[in-house]
Amino acid sequence: MKVLVATRSTQGTRRSDENRCIEGELVFMLDPCPMSWLDPYGRKCACGRSFLGMSSHQSTTTARVIDVSGLTIEDYEQALAACFIAEGWCWGCFVREAPNMLDDLVGCAAVLPVGAVVERRLDTLQVRRVGRSKGRAGGVTPSPDGLSVQ
Repeated sequence: MKVLVATRSTQGTRRSDENRCIEGELVFMLDPCPMSWLDPYGRKCACGRSFLGMSSHQSTTTARVIDVSGLTIEDYEQALAACFIAEGWCWGCFVREAPNMLDDLVGCAAVLPVGAVVERRLDTLQVRRVGRSKGRAGGVTPSPDGLSVQ
């Protein structure tokens, strides 16, 4: 199964980059808060541009797509549940229900090539292209109705 993991790769491409995660740990995305929708570049709140590490409980602005053989959706759900329990969160702390969150994580990774490094702006993931500061390389937008690839 393809998944998103924290990576240091391409860190520093943007002045706003950060990575306090453990290299290679599974990551997930919080739903953007109202402040993030007003400022998608995260000057006041970074939840709309960051991924959160399931083990370190820290944030990063980049994630890499890897293929983890033998990982099941049940394993993935258990990892996310363990992260939430460790943080003292419940499934009700989030706008979307857990199955939808997992569907988006799996769906996003599934349509991207292994090795791709992605960044996030609100509910869009974009493949990072080193050496290109302008233009879009294409992205994946998770939505309540599924994924749309740009």
